Amino acid sequence: MKLLTIDEIISSILDETKGLDEDITDGMILKEEMILYSSLDKVKQLLKIEYLDQIFSDYILKYNWGNVGFLSYQFGNNDEIGLDWLINRNLEYSDYHILQKEGIIIIANGDPYTILLEYSSGKIYAFTSDMSYEEKIQIALDFEELVRAMGTGQYALWKNNEKEFTELMSSMVEEDGLVFWKDYVGLY
Repeated sequence: MKLLTIDEIISSILDETKGLDEDITDGMILKEEMILYSSLDKVKQLLKIEYLDQIFSDYILKYNWGNVGFLSYQFGNNDEIGLDWLINRNLEYSDYHILQKEGIIIIANGDPYTILLEYSSGKIYAFTSDMSYEEKIQIALDFEELVRAMGTGQYALWKNNEKEFTELMSSMVEEDGLVFWKDYVGLY
């Protein structure tokens, strides 16, 4: 098994959801939709970010993340036209001042993990409410790898290939990161 490309992920979701009501599939299908660069400037200004990783920036401007999720992880909530979900999720977070100090922002919510981006390096981390920020675990090198891994994991779950998926991820992340990916596909 290898990580699926973004196009393969979109295709697999379309195949898997064929015939389902559009209201059900709306938040499952990643849609290419160019978001204005000024939206990114707004994110940086309001979250007081001087430099935002280029890979993350490119992906959030190319696709509409305002209502997309993989399995139990949601990248936005009812935000069809911009990046307000990203701004609000961070500014409304009670420990936002700690996130700022650590150089990270919340980019997705899930159960039991919250997904974080280290905005200068692009590294992706996960943590639970039981963990301190120092205990966060790295789960991907960058945002593209995260999305591809989440899409591949979702596909593996649909095809009952969870074990093969976690074997793939074991070659990509440290042991603590593997705990996240096993949990993601229900092997914990």
